[in-house]
Order: sequence, then C-alpha cells, then structure tokens
Amino acid sequence: MAAFDPVPPPRRPDRRAPHPRFAAFLRRARRGCVRLGFAVASVVTLAVATDAPAATARPTVPAAGLQLGGVSYTDARARFASIGYESDYDAKAQTLAVRAKDKTTPGHELVFTVEKREARLDGMRVFLGEPAVLHRGELHLATLDFERFLLPILHPARLPARALRTVVIDAGHGGVDTGTQNKAHRLDEKVFALDVALRLQALLGDERWRVLQTRTEDRFVPLGERAEFANKEKADLFISIHFNAVANNSTVRGTETYVLTPRFQRSTSSPKATAEDKVEQVGNRHDAWSAVLGHRMHRELLSRLKTDDRGLKRARFAVLRLVDCPAVLIEAGYLSNDDEARRIADEDYREEIARALHAAILAYDQARAAAEIEAVMVPEHWR
Repeated sequence: MAAFDPVPPPRRPDRRAPHPRFAAFLRRARRGCVRLGFAVASVVTLAVATDAPAATARPTVPAAGLQLGGVSYTDARARFASIGYESDYDAKAQTLAVRAKDKTTPGHELVFTVEKREARLDGMRVFLGEPAVLHRGELHLATLDFERFLLPILHPARLPARALRTVVIDAGHGGVDTGTQNKAHRLDEKVFALDVALRLQALLGDERWRVLQTRTEDRFVPLGERAEFANKEKADLFISIHFNAVANNSTVRGTETYVLTPRFQRSTSSPKATAEDKVEQVGNRHDAWSAVLGHRMHRELLSRLKTDDRGLKRARFAVLRLVDCPAVLIEAGYLSNDDEARRIADEDYREEIARALHAAILAYDQARAAAEIEAVMVPEHWR
C-alpha cells in the first residue's frame, strides 16, 4: 500500500451502538424517508414541467422515413411542422398547401400535388426529383427533395456559412458554336449571352467581389475548360447565361433556371431513373447553396422580366457538374419565339436581364451573410 494510504487500525467495538431492535427500526425509518423524498421530488418536477412554457419544449421528432421503390420518403406534414409550418390537405384536389404558422412575419407558401413532380413555391413553379406520394392518407415527399432542395430555400441561415469572394460569369457558346438561333431575324444565342454577361459584370463591379468571365469575346470555349477555369480561380459562385429554342413549336416562350441534379435523383427531363443518377458529381458538394441561388435567380427573373414561368429545374449540364461551387444556368428566353426574340434583341431588355441577375446575386449574398451571422451567434448543436 502507498505511503499516503496507511493501513487503518483495527476497529474496536462501539460501546455507543444502539440495541439491535432499535437499529432495525432506524433503518426502516430511513428507507421510508428516502421514498418520501423521491415522491416529493417527482411531484415537484412534474409540476415544473407542466408549468413550463411551450417554447421550451423539445420539438417533435418526425416519424421514420418511408421506402417506396427504392426512394426514401418523409411525411411532409410532420417535417414542415417541425420547422414552423402548418399544412392543409385537400382530398378532392389531392394537394397539400403549406404556409408559415407565424402570420406576423413574411413566410413562404408551398403547394404539392399527389403523383406530381411539379410544385409551387410562392406561386413559382419548382420541380422536385420525385413525385409526391400519398401513403395512409398523408402526403409524402422524397427525403432528398426536402433536405437538399426545399429546406435550404426556406431556411438558408441554417446552412453552413460560406464565403463569397469570386464570381465567375459564363457566357454560353461562342465562336463556331452559335448556340440557338432565330434564322429569320438573324439572331444568335452566343451574341446575346456575351452581351448580358458583360452587362452583369459592369453591374457587379470589381470592388466588392472579384468578377471573372469564361470568355470576353466571340470565341469557342469547351465546356470542360469553363469549369476548369472557375475551379482554378477558386470561384465561389458560377453563373452560366443562355437563351433557349425549341424546334417545330414557335409558341413556347418563357424563362427557366437550372441547378445541378442531386445524387440519387432524376433530372427534370428524365422520365425514369438511370445509372447516371447514382454518380456523385463535383458540383453535388454544393447542392444546398445551389438551391438557394437557383431560387433567387428564378424569382428575380420572373419578377423583372414578366415572362412565362418555365420553372426552377434540375439537370446535369457539364458546367453544373464540374464546377466546385454553387452554380446556376439560366435560359432567359426563347429565340424560337418571334415575339420573345424581338425583346431579347432589344438592348434595354438585355439590360433588364442583367439587372435581374445582379439582384439575385445580392439576394443570395444576403442569405449567405445571414448564415455567417447564425454560425457566430448560435452554437452548431442548437441549429
């Protein structure tokens, strides 16, 4: 035994020890007091818990996910309730309308339809990776749609904060690649894409952020080189500018916005799952912030241009797959529609397109800054 722990002396009989019967009585009395103390403590604890305000209660944990056809689904009503949204299901229309519970502050409104991939967010068309499904009377959404698309758009401040120092603008096509055309009016996509890109750069300026272009003249740049350039320059944001066209249907018009399809989900144009869906792309590291960027872009384009809403969609375009930062590709209008082509050919209209993109980047930066503040003010395990 160690020197600081000497051997205790042998115990001597305690002449003050009580009579055995009296000692047994004391032991029973002590046990009774302990039981009474526990009972009193339980009553006090229950009373305190009952009187505690509802705001301090732990949120209800949503039920475990549902697996259907190899896709994980989540109860939409329960998941939205967990973030402060209420919902109403219309059995006749088979739609679930979701809105923020707190009517005193601005909130989003969403509408989902059973067996549809198209949904509405504040009246704007958005496309999910999987259709909403009805299971045991409750509408379910694909878990990936909720967690990597809808939740980031609704609560970007809860995302991991990221920097915004370098913006890369990508004018689509160029050189021998004319892009889409309106041959009757001799209009080429490559010309208008570059014009809008240069206008956007002028609006952004070079003081707040470093703004770079994948091309500043009419030259061909391979898709891989565009992404390689952005990655080499450590881009924090990538904006690809395009104009659309459709063969044999000159009535189609409007604006659509694309972000990268998340891994394990279908692109908007894909009717069924493919092997490509399982491949993780470089750009998938930024799915959440790309969703925020795409939402801001599509909202500003529709608001300022007053064009037909073609939807916020997903695709695996090369520039979206390969860039290592939040990225978006916009189709600002249809050159195959004569009326829209005339608008695109107007300098003032192209300036308005650039202003819409500029406003969207500012809105994105506000969301990003809010996430930075949240990261400083609120511990991660509380978020």
